[in-house]
Amino acid sequence: MAGSLAIRIRLLRALSLCALGCVLGMVVATASAEAATLTLSEAITRALNFAPAVAAAAATSDFSQARVREMYAPFLPSVSAGIEYYQAPGYAQIITNRGLSSALLTADYTAFDFGRRLARLRAARYANEAALFGVQAVRAQIVFDTRTAYCDLLRSHHAVAELQASLDRLNRYVTIIEGLQRTGRAIMNDVLKVRTSRDSAELALAAAQGQERRAAVVLGSLIGDFDHSDFELAEVPELPPVPSGSLETNPALRAATRAIAAAAQQVKATEAERYPTVTLALTSGFLGVDPPSTINHNLGASYDGVVSVPVFQGGLITARIDEAKAQEAKAEAQRRQSEYLLKARLADARFSYEQARKQLSILTRAQPTADGSFALAWARFLGGGNVTLLEVLSDYQQAERMRLAHFDQVFAVQQASAQIALLYGVGQ
Repeated sequence: MAGSLAIRIRLLRALSLCALGCVLGMVVATASAEAATLTLSEAITRALNFAPAVAAAAATSDFSQARVREMYAPFLPSVSAGIEYYQAPGYAQIITNRGLSSALLTADYTAFDFGRRLARLRAARYANEAALFGVQAVRAQIVFDTRTAYCDLLRSHHAVAELQASLDRLNRYVTIIEGLQRTGRAIMNDVLKVRTSRDSAELALAAAQGQERRAAVVLGSLIGDFDHSDFELAEVPELPPVPSGSLETNPALRAATRAIAAAAQQVKATEAERYPTVTLALTSGFLGVDPPSTINHNLGASYDGVVSVPVFQGGLITARIDEAKAQEAKAEAQRRQSEYLLKARLADARFSYEQARKQLSILTRAQPTADGSFALAWARFLGGGNVTLLEVLSDYQQAERMRLAHFDQVFAVQQASAQIALLYGVGQ
């Protein structure tokens, strides 16, 4: 009796451990499945972190910031130190004074230059702002590309699932028609027609699966995942509304505006080269013939003021002014061109959004009618009514096309909304 009780206890323990292992396995599998699901926000974050274009735009912005610091440096004095010991025994002493020894600390400062430094500094600051807007434009483009690729792959997933379900239904219809043919209620021509429809559905499924793999490759290349193409995507909960905004907030347009301002300041800087420049210099240190006597007895300082005026440079300054004005005209033309293209793209995106919404509304209303028409035709055919299988298959294909068109129009709405957001410069 005690032996059987011990055996029962061991069996209960074994069953408990087995059940616990199964539960843990299910939990781990569920966690792995959830971890493998990719959401839209995660895909955008990964794309922004991976895209080399973002790093390139950030490097351009860093360069422009360093350029601003470079243009600010002339507003401060420059200090330099130098030590020199010079002997020329091969020359007459009356000429060389036998030699020279010096240890000097020199400070130079440009006191006045008719606004040349200030114009260059402002041009550099405008260029830096344009570079920052360039980073925003690159990030907005990556967000748009990733969102479009994600929704396209989601559309492909839905299409493949629908076509697979359609193929399964047609396989059942083939079985039914073959059974009716054996009982004499259908002819061989009916069997061939339904088999042809089944084969066409299989071909469409294969094409959709290929499109799904291509869409997965596109999304994977954006987020830096080239190892697999079987992404499990989270559903986008609802259709996006029309984004609100203005083209004035578009990063590319704002960068073009800053480029015009930078070019205008560069024109001012080049025009200021025609005017005099006042430079002050202060020197302190030791200057003499021999180092011992120089250091011990001749401590001194000197100051200097220089006014430099360009008299003739062969048309160099005029050429620089013309170049700067040409760059300014080019920047203005590029901004007008950008604004024209953005307005055209915005009008097209708004039209696409409205059309997709309209067609989606029609499809939503017409789908039950198409399904009901097929169901009625199929019931009449099975019941021996006055309807041919060709009419039944036509109604079925019409309903199936509407279901697939619904996925296409949902994607069109999502793509158009993302396009409008991109044009407005709206972030993630």
